[in-house]
Amino acid sequence: MGQKIKQGLDGYYHPRSEEELLALVREAISASPPRRLRVRGSAHSVARSIYTDGHCGAGDPPNDAIDVMLDRYRAIGPITPVEGDPDHAIVEVEAGCNLGKNPYDPTRTSTWRNSLNYALQQAGWALEDLGGISHQTVSGFLSTGSSGGSLMYSIDDDLVGFNLIDGTGKLWVVNRDDADPEKRDLFFAAGVSMGLLGVVSKVRLRVRRSFNIKGSQITSPTAGAPVDLFGGGSDGKPSLERFLRETPYTRLMWWPQHGFERVQIWQASRIEPEPGFTPKPYEELGRAPQLTALAGSLFYTIIGNLGDISAVPGKLTDWYAHLDRTLSGDGDVNACCGPAPDRTHTRKITRQQVLDFLRGALADAFAGRAGSLQDRAHTRALLDAVERKAGGPIQDGIADALTLLIALLLDGTLSAPLAQVLADFLKAEMPYLIKDILDPFVPIETQEFWDTWMCGLPMDNQMDDQLWPTWFTELWIPVEKTAEVMQALKAWYDGGGNAATAYQHTGAFSCELYAARKSDFWMSPSYGADVFRVDVFWFALNGEDMNAFYGPFWEVLKPFGFRPHWGKFLPPPSSGDWVAYYRQNLPRFDDFLALRAKLDPQQIFVNDYWRANLGIPARAER
Repeated sequence: MGQKIKQGLDGYYHPRSEEELLALVREAISASPPRRLRVRGSAHSVARSIYTDGHCGAGDPPNDAIDVMLDRYRAIGPITPVEGDPDHAIVEVEAGCNLGKNPYDPTRTSTWRNSLNYALQQAGWALEDLGGISHQTVSGFLSTGSSGGSLMYSIDDDLVGFNLIDGTGKLWVVNRDDADPEKRDLFFAAGVSMGLLGVVSKVRLRVRRSFNIKGSQITSPTAGAPVDLFGGGSDGKPSLERFLRETPYTRLMWWPQHGFERVQIWQASRIEPEPGFTPKPYEELGRAPQLTALAGSLFYTIIGNLGDISAVPGKLTDWYAHLDRTLSGDGDVNACCGPAPDRTHTRKITRQQVLDFLRGALADAFAGRAGSLQDRAHTRALLDAVERKAGGPIQDGIADALTLLIALLLDGTLSAPLAQVLADFLKAEMPYLIKDILDPFVPIETQEFWDTWMCGLPMDNQMDDQLWPTWFTELWIPVEKTAEVMQALKAWYDGGGNAATAYQHTGAFSCELYAARKSDFWMSPSYGADVFRVDVFWFALNGEDMNAFYGPFWEVLKPFGFRPHWGKFLPPPSSGDWVAYYRQNLPRFDDFLALRAKLDPQQIFVNDYWRANLGIPARAER
């Protein structure tokens, strides 16, 4: 069996080679009873989909299972030009290699310099496309069916081969063009397999000559957008489906809140690299990104916990840590490693500046709202308490009062009952205030940008995972149904024209819209067809029930035959016969499960999450 791999102090196993990874799988198989084994990448997927049963990523994994981390297995092999094709090359990468830098790698060993994207860019090569972030490991990104926003290019097309260790302990070396049909089937089955067919140990990619991108982002009211979001298009205004088909790289952020109704259209195309190229990076959070991020994170944490405002201070640990880092002048951990000299520049931000930013947003929101805090009898006791804390009367209206209340809440000097009065007041007002509060975060504007492919395509790397912890459910639908899907979503978001109902449907966050090119991988959500993707966001620090919010979206889009992104939140299997639904909409679903049973007969790689969501029967005890 080879040398036994010791468990690390963190509870994970950290193999350094394919031989050690193979030894771990064989150890799991030979144990009595067999031990479960799962591999952690960047942990960007739903926690229960990643780990063995009983572990959610926090604390140490269970001792009776084998949870693997590939931080010591991230080498990049030589980049070898394809014979007769000078525009392409082949590179083999160990499965633990990150696409870009993972800023919150628990081992703190992920850097730009040991990332695949950096190595390719330095050597003059590139991948065809990237997702909105590049923290993921190469194997994790591919195994969940992840994709960038393009119908012209796909990283799926870059994948030409990989090594896989199955549940019998066999090492497979498979390639896209294998003459052996069994190996060719395994290639297309395991390309998107969620770790259920075995452990991907090496990945071979066909890369192309490097390129830069140039693009723009237009933020406008949905009615005035340069794209017909809900119809078939008109002269000078393409339909959304046509726009997705004709634009090399794009994504849309839809803010459907009642009375706000804005859309951000990010689009880019390739340009040739030139000597002396100086990027002008895309600014997702505007010209004051740290201030906007801190203010936005605080705002969403507060409004997401209005039902129990006492929970807010305990959810701000990361927020305070980031505030402290800005006060210390620390660089931006999310900044790309590129030629622009000011990517990592930060400026000191104080808590008062964050509160002043929120006060401005609240002042704008209340400017057109009738009544005042003083007029509301049920808030009078709260206002009296604030005035006592302030040492005198508050003269400048509701925005000042609420900002002071937030400051007192952060200080822990506002009693819980009084704080809840504030929360109840805001909760009742939020459906009517949200359109004005969002304005400084999503201003109507146009910006242009140009950058390298490795820094420009992952446009969401700027959204810090700790300040903006976000959950997703992402549904992929045949692209020809785009207009119908948008009309159905708009009807749901409109809430019959009632602001309170609409706010229940939209929440305070956005919805991401983009596309993906068809794939040949059996379990890819774009298997055999170009798709339109609806990615609904949920702020992870919210105190409300996520499934209650997502449930209606799954039902609204169910008639369109969606396929889910496997790394994001799925409909709870108990809420309907979703296994039958996936079987109906994924032509190779049963073929995949049959191959899984053959390659992993003892269910080494199966956990309860995948058993329930894919209908995998329990292993028969011998």
